[in-house]
Amino acid sequence: MNIKKTKNTLTSSNITILFTLIYFILFEFAWINQSVIPKPSMLIESFISLISEYHLFDAFFETTAVLFPAIFLGVVLFEIFNKIILYVIFNLRGIINISSPFKYFPIIFFALLFNSVFEHSLWAEFIFIILLIFGNLITTVCEAKNSIALEYIDSAKSLGVSNGKILSKVVWEHIKPKFYGNLITIHKQTWIAVIVYEFIGSTNGIGSVYRLAYDYNDLFAIISLGIFTSIIIVLVNSILKFFIAKLVFWE
Repeated sequence: MNIKKTKNTLTSSNITILFTLIYFILFEFAWINQSVIPKPSMLIESFISLISEYHLFDAFFETTAVLFPAIFLGVVLFEIFNKIILYVIFNLRGIINISSPFKYFPIIFFALLFNSVFEHSLWAEFIFIILLIFGNLITTVCEAKNSIALEYIDSAKSLGVSNGKILSKVVWEHIKPKFYGNLITIHKQTWIAVIVYEFIGSTNGIGSVYRLAYDYNDLFAIISLGIFTSIIIVLVNSILKFFIAKLVFWE
């Protein structure tokens, strides 16, 4: 294990623990009293309210039942059709150039578009997530392909390797670490996109809980929900890092 990386992780953990202790001491036991930043005990009460009144766990199941299968399916489809996708990226640049402006559109545009055309549809949300993931993965591959040394491709061609094999064995194997390494960031971005999608369309899920808390002007519920969502994202990212390290960066 990288010693420097371990020290950075420990330092980050220590800072997080320190700020948590300061928060508990100042806002639970000391003289500071602000309505914007609640006491820890209020956050606990608010979280209990999220479970009992806002049906948080039901909403969490609704969101993850769409989110995680969509991410998994998006990655699996990319793995299956990587040769075709790489061929398009390398040889049909016109298609990529035409579609490239869409990456500058804010995610709320696509969320509004899907919600306007497909109201209260889980299938629409599922397709929305897959398209979002594919767009992010294609962007990752387009950026990673510029780092491929032409010597590898030329050597493969000189050995009589077919273009298809070059794409699947040489190019894809070179791009794969970057591809899976960026999956952590894509996972976080997808959570944000799904919450925005559900918030706008009032589709059952975490986003609809945010919407309900917002409608009730329940600030403490919004803060508690934000903490809960962040913890879930961090936990899932840790699991992803573990499996990616074992399956992709094992060498």
